[in-house]
Amino acid sequence: MADSFSESGVYHYQLNGQPTAIEERWERRQQSPTQWLVNSSRVAPGVTIEVEARMVNGLVTQFQVVWRADEGPQLQAEYALQGDILSVVRRRGRALPERENIIVRDNQSVQLLSPLMRIYAGPVIARLLASGGAGTVILPLIGEAMAPERLLRPQISERLARVVAADVALELAGVSFGCQLCEYLGDQYTPGTQFWLAEDDLLVRYQWQQSPSQHWDVWLQRAV
Repeated sequence: MADSFSESGVYHYQLNGQPTAIEERWERRQQSPTQWLVNSSRVAPGVTIEVEARMVNGLVTQFQVVWRADEGPQLQAEYALQGDILSVVRRRGRALPERENIIVRDNQSVQLLSPLMRIYAGPVIARLLASGGAGTVILPLIGEAMAPERLLRPQISERLARVVAADVALELAGVSFGCQLCEYLGDQYTPGTQFWLAEDDLLVRYQWQQSPSQHWDVWLQRAV
């Protein structure tokens, strides 16, 4: 099957009800009946993050993430998960690459790669739900205060997901979706998070109370 365009969209970020300068664009191309190539980018004040990921049967098997900030060197990391082994190659500027292999399975829970962007979050939540609501999620470390020597290093996180409402109608930018409303928990996500998953496991909206004074509302505008 020839590589062909499938679909694209953009996630818009609102903070406390006001639009922000943060945007995430994505597009995904089907390469075979079970394999997809997904490109995504997040543009925010001072930093741009770009991800290219390969997905097989709805799950990310490998990805590359590039961090470009207005200050400091460019960082790049490549992740691949094969069975119990996580392989990470990280590069900072022109320095020699750092390589590490990590055994991630210490129990019977599902192991999932989550490459930061919203386009990959829906399938992660859906697989957690299909696996009993719990699993291990692996993602690159980022954060405003994170030291450059730690950026994009692997973070292995135990996550939980549950369905709050199974049949929810949602309309965004003139497009109607039939959704599952889910709660997704772990690390920064505390009880009360709301994630809306469309029938194809696409995340179409989420709301997150980051702090008492910071409420995020992120929603999807699909290309037509």
